[in-house]
Amino acid sequence: MMKAYCPVCRKENEYTIKKSLIEDFKGFKVNVEEDIAVCNECGEELLIEEIEDDNSKRLYEKYRELSDTISYQDIINLREKYNISQRELVAILNWGKMTINRYENGAIPSTSHSDLLKQMINDELFFKQKVEEAFHKNRITKKTCDKVLNKIEEQENDILRNVIIKLLSHEESIENGFKKFDPEKFENLVSYIASRVTLYKTSLNKFLWYIDFLNFKTNSRSITGLTYQKYSFGPIIENFHYELLINTFDDKFFAEEFEYCTRTETIITSKNNFDLSVFTEDELKVIDFIIKAFENKNCTEISNKSHEERGWKEKSNREVIPYDYAEYLSIGF
Repeated sequence: MMKAYCPVCRKENEYTIKKSLIEDFKGFKVNVEEDIAVCNECGEELLIEEIEDDNSKRLYEKYRELSDTISYQDIINLREKYNISQRELVAILNWGKMTINRYENGAIPSTSHSDLLKQMINDELFFKQKVEEAFHKNRITKKTCDKVLNKIEEQENDILRNVIIKLLSHEESIENGFKKFDPEKFENLVSYIASRVTLYKTSLNKFLWYIDFLNFKTNSRSITGLTYQKYSFGPIIENFHYELLINTFDDKFFAEEFEYCTRTETIITSKNNFDLSVFTEDELKVIDFIIKAFENKNCTEISNKSHEERGWKEKSNREVIPYDYAEYLSIGF
């Protein structure tokens, strides 16, 4: 039994729900059904908040769909993506302090507000510019500005990581040691090597190549899943993507450039937060063996050693060195 206060009868009466159709709303044919509470005694239409809220929700959802107006959930998602409050967002936009609160509670944004919010969602550079503008005009604090910009940088880095993973991930074959690229093992491996030796960018390729190929020889699979090509200074990660790798997958190591007389060298330094549990016991045995074999050799000596390998000798420049050449490695257990 449903009851509500009737202002005509001046008492609580039972009511009945009747249906009505809203055909037009703000220039759009919406054809949304609404519920209307009617007093059973006098026939007066009653205003019941819960019913009106449901009616408004259906109407606004249909209008948003037809007009392509931003939804309240999209606004919430935008704030959560950058970890900002309603107050911080309105400050960035220079709107009234309750505007975002109203929109997130179901109010329909104006076309200009909707379009601006959608642009901020779809164009990260535009959003970044709005944040920097708000900071320079003292609408937000440096803490808020840095928080958002750091979040944008993290997300840009995640996008780049995914692009690189896609570039380096191939169907399992003899060219990648029957393993797809494993970014977790790559990152931990580089960090671990750098913790044991002075690791130059120019020698990184050779360390990885020997480790992957020796592991394939002994355990029938590569560790990183990387594909290598012949280059004049020795085997390198395909298409020189080691440049992208060391500058993007840097949670566990970092690369620094140093000037030495007439040349510049890049040294990779471990952050010493590597996780060796990602490797099997057999993989660690291979890794430690190669590190021990080359720990006292300089870049030129390691490069010269790789030039002795059959896989490097028999391939043309830039040609992939398949892992079946691991059988002919000059070093091993």
